[in-house]
Amino acid sequence: MSTPLRVIHVGLGGWGRSWAEALSGHPDLLTTVAWVDVFPEMLDLLQAELDVDPALCFASLREAIAATDAEAVLVTTALPDHAAVALEALAAGKHVLVEKPMAASLVDAQAMVDAAQAAGLVLMVSQNYRFYPAARAVADLVARKTLGSVGAVSVNFRKLANTTGAGVSRFHASTNPLLLDMSIHHFDLMRFILGQEPVSVACHAWNPDWSNFADHAAAVATVAFDGGAVVNYQGSWVSTDKPTLWAGQWMIECADGSIEWTGRNDLTTDGDCVTVHPLSGPSYPLTLAPYAVFDRIGSTLEFATAIREGRAAETSGSDNLATLALALAAIASSRTGRPEQLPKGNS
Repeated sequence: MSTPLRVIHVGLGGWGRSWAEALSGHPDLLTTVAWVDVFPEMLDLLQAELDVDPALCFASLREAIAATDAEAVLVTTALPDHAAVALEALAAGKHVLVEKPMAASLVDAQAMVDAAQAAGLVLMVSQNYRFYPAARAVADLVARKTLGSVGAVSVNFRKLANTTGAGVSRFHASTNPLLLDMSIHHFDLMRFILGQEPVSVACHAWNPDWSNFADHAAAVATVAFDGGAVVNYQGSWVSTDKPTLWAGQWMIECADGSIEWTGRNDLTTDGDCVTVHPLSGPSYPLTLAPYAVFDRIGSTLEFATAIREGRAAETSGSDNLATLALALAAIASSRTGRPEQLPKGNS
């Protein structure tokens, strides 16, 4: 960036402080001019962990805006506060980068999108799994129809995050810990890689009897897309099988062969891997371009670049409505036992 983006960071719980630590190594990308949290103890932890100046810490976004010349606001609060904080920032003329999920409901998400469009501001959702070399290479293969059109896709995500006793961890006590908090990454990758939009989803979610989660920690779903692709998805926070990488294990069946890929080995590109299986020839690994900037730094770079170039971000709030709609429809289907149709015009 020619000029670092001046940002107010709101929400300094555990994940928010992880964001702060990650961004602290990129002063050429942004300068955090203020830190905000309603809980003083979170600001105390931030100051202890990152040696942040207490004078830059505030109890409210209003105070932080008044005291700084910020251009943008990064929202990493708990999900119920995403919409309120983003709307306050947009009303003050600030661009907004918000953690996924964008909001707890489509009504709130649409309000955020409308406010950003009315003000001419960038609203972006950090769908950071897009910003990895394997995901971007596969999206390019599919877009160029290297192996022809896509028919069936299988996605498997397996992790064992079951080590805390039931009710002890806020994570284990959360609502929709898989479909809304985790699978939304995979739902967004489906849209990105296929270049298609979902039209229906049928989902079944459950809790195995060994689960320490209060709500459903495992799910299977079938998602139909408007370009003809059908995705079979299986995810679990309590799997005792071999764990996958965070992006999941993908097999994409095309007219002239298949594409196998995975990615995001924790916060590195080390595990990113793509193998192409043509019908008429030997399989071969794809050589991936090296990525110096990826994950949350990659999404932050896209956010800052969109602001400087005066354009919509790749994962704009407007575009991300379709990702959120798919996650919420999957949840609704898992509760009712019936397939859900996706609303049109969410992208």
